Amino acid sequence: MLLKIRHALLEITNPPATKQSAIIINNEIIISSASVLQPHCRVGTDGDKDQAYNGIINGLQQCQLIDTQDEGSRAGKFIRSLNFLVTFDRQSQRPQRNVAASSRRHILTRYTLHPLYVFCASEVSRNLHKILLSADSGDHYWVLRSSFVVLSMRPSSEREYFERFLVLIGNYLRHLQPIHTLDDVLVMCSPFGLENFYKTISIGKVSNVMGRSGCLFAISNALPLGCEGSAVFNNKLRLIGIVICTSFQRQQENVNLTLAANFGYLLRNFMEQLGIPTTTFNLTREPSSFAWERTIVVIDSSGQQGTGTFIKVHNKHFILTCAHVVGQPNAKVHCRAADREFQSDVIWCNPDSTRPYDLALLTAPDDVPERHCVRLAKTPATLGQTVYNAGFPYYVNFNFKYDFNPSIFQGRIINCDKGAIMSDGSVQAGQSGGPMFDHNGYILGVCVSNIKMDDVIYPNINTAIPICDIRNTLQQFARTNDVKVLNNLVASQEVHRVWSLEMPPIQSKL
Repeated sequence: MLLKIRHALLEITNPPATKQSAIIINNEIIISSASVLQPHCRVGTDGDKDQAYNGIINGLQQCQLIDTQDEGSRAGKFIRSLNFLVTFDRQSQRPQRNVAASSRRHILTRYTLHPLYVFCASEVSRNLHKILLSADSGDHYWVLRSSFVVLSMRPSSEREYFERFLVLIGNYLRHLQPIHTLDDVLVMCSPFGLENFYKTISIGKVSNVMGRSGCLFAISNALPLGCEGSAVFNNKLRLIGIVICTSFQRQQENVNLTLAANFGYLLRNFMEQLGIPTTTFNLTREPSSFAWERTIVVIDSSGQQGTGTFIKVHNKHFILTCAHVVGQPNAKVHCRAADREFQSDVIWCNPDSTRPYDLALLTAPDDVPERHCVRLAKTPATLGQTVYNAGFPYYVNFNFKYDFNPSIFQGRIINCDKGAIMSDGSVQAGQSGGPMFDHNGYILGVCVSNIKMDDVIYPNINTAIPICDIRNTLQQFARTNDVKVLNNLVASQEVHRVWSLEMPPIQSKL
């Protein structure tokens, strides 16, 4: 029996009505993120409902399986009281004559659903919780993001049949390869939970793989709300994950960061909670073989955390980062690379980090391997060029001591200006000072900040310092060891205008 895995739209019609993306398997079993329950899990004035809400949240926090068919469970009774619907394009076997293929694809049908289980994946929950702890979102229902609802098209699902169904899915997963950074991914979703956007496609890359068995991974796809529960496919169109988070709040700023749970881990965890043997497939997380990771450094200075890059200039090795990461000149900073921890001296730091260029140059250990140092790009960035922004965003602390695991976000150059290049690749707090690589692994720019307009930050429009603009100064310093040469890194007034987003000169013909 083959598996047919398709996109669907899950809806709860009880007020407040909610919709989000989901996965439907063989036109029968539906799986989605339990975040769809969040608007309905609010404590109010109804004592019975409050106990049901608390039972759901507390049970999931303790990774207890919620069986909605359990008549003695208040949580199960409450979930059964919700009206679940699923919408998907159930095409007939015979295509209709004189009907365009595009028209057939968008014929949607809505069906009633029956909830079976709600479960929390322990490792996904633990890792996601630590990521969100770095934010001040005040989200008391974070556990729902790392939990999942399982529903059926049948009025009731016989346990024996359902267990065979899960084993079948397990056999499907036996041939999946481990997920790696920069693997191609495709997300099928319905942005904002709207039928108008049904089966929207988003193509991106894996940016990071985290946790035991690679249970959680970040992707470069920038997805809006309503895409939670979406299917993530690999380049062979095999299901590898479910989107669980597209954004969260940090210091009153919206952080767009798409996280997905490893579907193989979810299935194994769910089967174990049901008491079903899981020997049919194993999950592994292979160490990354991505060469550029060895060139990246975590910098910790006076409580500030950022990213730096080992660079090679005239056979000398340095660390290049941002001035606002270092904090002050003539200081020592603590650094961590893939294979070592060390103290680094600040050679030069822009005394005014608010003025371009926001740069600092640090010493590198004498025995840094040649292959760990990046060469400076010789050609300037071009519009539309593919780039890779690398570094350690918010969740670095969650695995910093145990797993040196930088994130790499793919994007493209969207604007080139005097002294600045812009890309649409994600850059988050903690990535400041990190490298912008070209496709050959040369450092093309130093990531500094996202664009901020009227106190609103736009996380997928970010600005970097072009290496070509500072290359000659770095080479001159490497030849002469004259620190005064580095003062040339303080940019001109024209570059300052670009970075401060001042209006350029306009010739009026009015």
